Amino acid sequence: RIEAILTVEPKIQDHESPLDFPKVVKGWVKSQGLTYTYPGSKTPALDNINFLIQPGETIAIVGSIGAGKSTLANTLPRLLDINIDQLFIDGYDITQLKLTDLRRAIAYVPQESFLFSTTIKNNIRYGDPLAEQIEIEAAAKQAQIHAEILNFPQQYETIVGERGITLSGGQRQRTALARALLVDAPILILDDALSSVDNQTATHILQNLSTGTQKKTVIFISHQMSAAATANRIFVMDKGRIVQTGNHAELVEQTGLYQLLWNEQKLKQLLE
Repeated sequence: RIEAILTVEPKIQDHESPLDFPKVVKGWVKSQGLTYTYPGSKTPALDNINFLIQPGETIAIVGSIGAGKSTLANTLPRLLDINIDQLFIDGYDITQLKLTDLRRAIAYVPQESFLFSTTIKNNIRYGDPLAEQIEIEAAAKQAQIHAEILNFPQQYETIVGERGITLSGGQRQRTALARALLVDAPILILDDALSSVDNQTATHILQNLSTGTQKKTVIFISHQMSAAATANRIFVMDKGRIVQTGNHAELVEQTGLYQLLWNEQKLKQLLE
């Protein structure tokens, strides 16, 4: 059975004549008519998506459940196989790049990241085993988990257990975020990766990412509207399409889905 697993060919392969991708990636992201339909489905999960994201921009993507937000997040690192000439990084068609080159430029944090039964330190430096303690702590501070780690019995040497079972959901997510930040990729994708973190902390994290000295291109998918409101721009998705774009101040004044989602969350907070 193990041999069968090891010999399975990945569905997504490198292009037979891949382009040379620069070592230094600025972080431009362009979508041009991006459309994707899951196998067996008749309805596209993404339907003619168009946008241009500039280097260093923080983009929040919001919308109702099933709107296509996570599908969009999964296309950029090619976790889903899209057609050619639809998605570009720094002008390069991502389907024409080596997967290793493409994924070197992207740090992707899903809602449920895997933590290993080892120390917090080793979990954070998983993508960069040679990282120094000062670098590990800097990433943890950005992820708003450093102070809590210092309160653990063995601090950074604390064993977290299989899948991080000894940590709370929010602590697991922030540890995974610290791991992604340590890799220091120019593009950071957070796919509902702060869903277990309280709104205030999530907002603080996003503000730090958008105002840091080494600004990344951040694509942040979330149901936390107060955190999304800190982004430079917000894409509002519905039924596989981007139906509104703008910053919070603009969108909250427009009659539309964003205003509805914002008011719903504010009402929910008042009732809690």
